[in-house]
Amino acid sequence: MTATTTPVLTDNKTLNEVVNCLTENIPLKSQGKCEQRNIFEILIRAATQKDSIENIAVISPVQYT
Repeated sequence: MTATTTPVLTDNKTLNEVVNCLTENIPLKSQGKCEQRNIFEILIRAATQKDSIENIAVISPVQYT
């Protein structure tokens, strides 16, 4: 068995997998213009970066509908 230096999952792939899992299994409705996927992405980024939801929402490229 040989060790590989290339990660199997990148940060973006991991984030997408987690967000996909959450959106498929946890229904979440919002009253604003932000979609469920965007809400989960903001929450996950805030948790993993140990930052505030407000700051992540400002610096994240979130698409509103």
